[in-house]
Amino acid sequence: MNKNLAKNTALALMSGIMIAIMVTANGMLAESTSYWISLIIIHFAGLATAGIVLIVRKETRDIFGGIHFVYMLGGALGVFTILLNNLCVNNIGVTMTLGLALVGQIIASGIAEHFGWLGVHRKKLSFGKIPAYLLMAAGAAVMIVWG
Repeated sequence: MNKNLAKNTALALMSGIMIAIMVTANGMLAESTSYWISLIIIHFAGLATAGIVLIVRKETRDIFGGIHFVYMLGGALGVFTILLNNLCVNNIGVTMTLGLALVGQIIASGIAEHFGWLGVHRKKLSFGKIPAYLLMAAGAAVMIVWG
């Protein structure tokens, strides 16, 4: 396996583990406060963490200089993503929330790559990927029906 592929695969797996922990912790916070208060706490903690990293790395350049406004929409979408995760975790559980979210992410990213949205490298959807999409959708259906 290519060294970069192995490294990036490990990083992606670590990201998945951290997302599962984060979604669980965020859901517990929302349950003990409120959905909106938890959003403020979660995003303040994220801002403080990012600020500390920037200070430690001595990155003092203009933060917003040259960044297209559309790219900042990810932060706004992040607020609603966390809100929806918090709502779902406390009603259908972490596993089903993350499973369904993963199916949605893969479908959305496949569409974004197919059309080259937001400047991502354009990759046409191949028919070879369709069985994988169907298998994931079937897995989500099994979780919903028998979960």
